[in-house]
Amino acid sequence: MSRRLDDIVTELATRTVTAITNMSDEHERWAVYQTAFERGDCSDLLFDAVAAEPVPSVALSIVLQMLGTLPVLARPAWIEQLALPDNREYATRRANDIAILQSAEVTQLLVDEAVQDSWSDWLQLRLAEFSKEPDVLSRLTARGRTRRIRRYAMQRHAAVERGLF
Repeated sequence: MSRRLDDIVTELATRTVTAITNMSDEHERWAVYQTAFERGDCSDLLFDAVAAEPVPSVALSIVLQMLGTLPVLARPAWIEQLALPDNREYATRRANDIAILQSAEVTQLLVDEAVQDSWSDWLQLRLAEFSKEPDVLSRLTARGRTRRIRRYAMQRHAAVERGLF
């Protein structure tokens, strides 16, 4: 493990009052990262940890966890910290999904019949669980990619129609 990562994780552990006994164990580092996600004063160190983290899946997980909390314009810098092109590509897709999920109105995107086909299962599931837009929920009930997505959308649509959300 690099000295730089050692310093980053030590500082994160100090800030979060999290014990770590083995810096070379990615599970212990992940426990420190998880605690740091909940604090606003750790994003600078988490950003540095992405580039220094030797386990690509852990680095990707840090970025994925942070994407939803970051301003849209800050997301590309975090994605660029990832060492592997496949991980950068995956994180970029997730950032795009999050942007759709956080947009003011998803219904207007449904004008293009093909747009839903470009949505990942992750995005469809989140929309089925959290959308308050009847047209989005109707479309997912009818054409969601999985039974789970269709079921969640149907249940959410019924709740929205009853005025529960």
